[in-house]
Amino acid sequence: MRTMKRMAGALGLAAAMATGPNIAHAADVSFMSFTYAEQAGKPSVEKMVEGFKDQTKLTVEPIGYAWGDMQKNLFLRARSRTLPDVAQLSERWLPSVASLPGLVDLNTVYGKDKLEAIFAPDALAIGRLGDKQLALPLISGSIGMIANKAVLEKGGIADLPTTVEDFRKDLVAVRDKVPNSVPYTMATKNNGSILIDFMLWNWVFGGQLIDGQGKAVVDSDASRQALAFMVGLVKDRLAAPEIDRPDARRLMAQGASAFFFDAPQARTFLRNFSGEGEAFDKNVAPIKTPVLHQGDQSTSIQWGHLLVQFASGASAKPDAPADQFLTYLTSDAVQTQFPVEQSALPVTKSARQAVSNDPYLAAWAQATGRARANEVGIWSNAAELTTIVGEEVQGALLGQKSADEAIASMQKRLATSMASARK
Repeated sequence: MRTMKRMAGALGLAAAMATGPNIAHAADVSFMSFTYAEQAGKPSVEKMVEGFKDQTKLTVEPIGYAWGDMQKNLFLRARSRTLPDVAQLSERWLPSVASLPGLVDLNTVYGKDKLEAIFAPDALAIGRLGDKQLALPLISGSIGMIANKAVLEKGGIADLPTTVEDFRKDLVAVRDKVPNSVPYTMATKNNGSILIDFMLWNWVFGGQLIDGQGKAVVDSDASRQALAFMVGLVKDRLAAPEIDRPDARRLMAQGASAFFFDAPQARTFLRNFSGEGEAFDKNVAPIKTPVLHQGDQSTSIQWGHLLVQFASGASAKPDAPADQFLTYLTSDAVQTQFPVEQSALPVTKSARQAVSNDPYLAAWAQATGRARANEVGIWSNAAELTTIVGEEVQGALLGQKSADEAIASMQKRLATSMASARK
């Protein structure tokens, strides 16, 4: 919480110094993007920038930061009054970024009714806080489970698992029959990644972290069972320490993992890391998250990338260069190409219809089940909550404390953080 307060102090200073960011760039638009910092995604961003220039004669300066560094650098830029015109966000960051100076309510630029007519409702919703449209969606989907069919075949597994019991049996088969494999590349490092895996398994077992009123409720039998299940996977060498999402993608692409959780854009990473390109697609199977009991509803996490705009006085008009860039990024020309290249769903109604014949995206939509909001990401103290969950889960996975002890400590720390955030 001290970190969040220091950030809040920095923002207060920035807000006191100016009504918005100091926009002064060599190009017409500055675009801060984590996809631009990724080897697999950089060419796609460059293509969008060039396409916008060809259409409008306006120039864009892309600024790349790694996904894990984006929030920190946005806060630092707020302090130095060098926020970009447009920035790419993960959907879970929006609550913490909402207090940055100069953030534009895009309803005031384009009109609420017009946006609702253009965008798919589920996609538009992830950029909304209260009655303000603080972001437009760029790509959308969910975080769910992906299987490697080639690895399952080596493990002698013919049918995809539907229950937790089936899932564990398949992991054992892969461990015993596929040498040097990590059957399930569960996130065991990086608090942000650990949170996702624990949240999903916690839901599978019937648990919850924080209820709709902001009360910590993780101290439950369901949550203890979920964490004990994850601890058992590491203990039995069905998962491994020191695995983050990039590690999972590489192991999956190298034929050394059978299952992991990721967003649909995983296909793009797997194509790249395998060295096989689209030929690797035959191995990639989006599947429903296994359920505890046959008949339970499968679950996933709402996911997407967002676009936010910063402007002096938090005010903008549709013909401003940054707003023309936003319009271009959400046009059919981009939405029928960029999301598909990133193996994600387009965000507009017309673009979704245009790419409805993509078998991978169709399979992903079928496997989504009940997509639930990230129950940590919606709170202003999301960064601290993520740290708490990650540290406690990792402590249990590494054997530093029991699952019961980790859940009890998590409950206490989450409750303290939520109480402080409401003050």
